[in-house]
Amino acid sequence: MFRMIRFELQKMFERPIVIGSLVALLLVSFVLLQAYCFNNSRTTALLPDGTMLSGREAILYNQSVAGKYDGVFTDEAVARMVSDFEKDYPQDFYAMTHNEGIHASLPSVYSYLAIFIPPQNYTEILQEAAAQGNSISPLTEYGLISIADYMPLAGTALQYGYSDSWEFFFMSFCGSTLTIAIPALLVIIIAVSMVFSSEYSMKTDALILTTKHGKNKQITAKLWASFIFATLVISGVFILFCIAFGLQYGLAGWNTSIQTNFGLSLMAIEMPLNNLQLLLLGFLIVWAASIFTASITAVLSAITKTPFSSLIVALVVFGLPGIIRQMLNQNPLRDILIAFPINAVNVQEVLRLPINAQSIFYNHPYAPAASIGMVTLCILILSSATAHTAFRNHQPL
Repeated sequence: MFRMIRFELQKMFERPIVIGSLVALLLVSFVLLQAYCFNNSRTTALLPDGTMLSGREAILYNQSVAGKYDGVFTDEAVARMVSDFEKDYPQDFYAMTHNEGIHASLPSVYSYLAIFIPPQNYTEILQEAAAQGNSISPLTEYGLISIADYMPLAGTALQYGYSDSWEFFFMSFCGSTLTIAIPALLVIIIAVSMVFSSEYSMKTDALILTTKHGKNKQITAKLWASFIFATLVISGVFILFCIAFGLQYGLAGWNTSIQTNFGLSLMAIEMPLNNLQLLLLGFLIVWAASIFTASITAVLSAITKTPFSSLIVALVVFGLPGIIRQMLNQNPLRDILIAFPINAVNVQEVLRLPINAQSIFYNHPYAPAASIGMVTLCILILSSATAHTAFRNHQPL
């Protein structure tokens, strides 16, 4: 069986279209790394004296500023940040407190403090809320908005630290913007769409079906090769990004709680994860999406008769759930569609689903990720059985 799987993998990697798609994926990876890793907004930093740093110097400076507040994230820690911000960057502090634009190259520690600094008319807001019968949490003893107003896990000793590199890694790999996960899934579709259909087009299906293992082990080997290929693509891209971000930023902030990673807007997520655990969870969800994609594409390859038709149908099936989900508003079906690969690779939205969901099935913090895993497993089993039946019962011309 192992030799059959290796043979099928070799065939996949030798196809010119697969080689071309892998090269294209590598180029896209370098473009995204340039944008997210080597040339993002945190590779420049403004010093209190007005000096502008860039590259590694800026990264080290941002890390040093964040390092001053390493530890348990409390209202007192926020107060120290605000105090230092006001002292070191008085003009930007004034701009922030008056809802004006601040410098884009401020240390990230200070860039998100606006959520804790009350507006100038906060007293009026309190009075208006009281008049309407609503209650607003009072300010802390430091005159700031409490972290408890944003973070449901604030009572569990959240850990603060440097998060910039983890934020950009997550966003470029499986975030809500342009990520490498979608191109990687497209490469998987291109490769797996030919695993069975190419046998039909080259007239080798009759030969395979007449061999000793052609109706069982050979089909299983093709399916295993598809899943291994998907795993290799996702793992390869992830390792490439790990190396790039590791060399550029190091591992600083790996144990920081995701609720204090303000760039990812996960403050209300009731999951006690740190940045490293979040990234690994993101990898697992993207990997599950790749297995889902490979399973569906493999069965379509077994059903259709040409590689071209298999590829087109697979691309339509892949993209349709994303289009439908964008068209639906305030509909429980929108939540269910999160399990499909094109939606699941937006891990940021997956994690926020218990907050935004219209369906009662996602009221637990881990429910969306668990549902993706269970749906993927069901699709894997059903698709494998269907592919076996379709190819085994195929009548060669």
